[in-house]
Amino acid sequence: MNSKSLIQISLILLIITICGALYFKYLYKKTSFTNQKQIAISEKTKKEVLGNVIKDIEYKSEDEQGNSYVIRSKKGEFIDKDSNLIFMTNVTAVMKLKDKTIIKLSSLNANYNILDNNTNFFNNVGLNYLNHNITADNIDIFFRDSKVEAYNNLVYRNLDLNLVADKVEINLITKNSKVFMLNDEKIKIFKSN
Repeated sequence: MNSKSLIQISLILLIITICGALYFKYLYKKTSFTNQKQIAISEKTKKEVLGNVIKDIEYKSEDEQGNSYVIRSKKGEFIDKDSNLIFMTNVTAVMKLKDKTIIKLSSLNANYNILDNNTNFFNNVGLNYLNHNITADNIDIFFRDSKVEAYNNLVYRNLDLNLVADKVEINLITKNSKVFMLNDEKIKIFKSN
């Protein structure tokens, strides 16, 4: 091989390396979720896909902090052809926080966004977290923001306390919560016997 060919090959490899570096630096979008859109399909349950309806579905996600989120549904239906939202029926969800705390949710229905894992639970919603139980008409999970909001006919129960309010916001990282009413009424607190 002569020196002219060697220089040409070296220049081509240099150009490819520079183009690759520029692509990964400026154009490649790195996602913060490791298993963001994984659909677990089990041969044992023989899931059926009929048009835009999916039976027995499961989505799993994990964020950068090590929190995981698994949501299961008996039936899911894409809201429209180009949508990232799935309308789910008979829904259960489990969040495992990096400190080993487990949050369980259940509802008759939910809207799940397959891109960011945000979920709007509605119709007979229940949340269990340590000794805390929340029932409400609506509970929203903002997975990337590590935040839970419960509202509409909200009832909070723990070992010796019942609380009735309009809305509660829970930060899953700091474990801080805000409980408030949307009007001038006061929060109702009942002590259990």
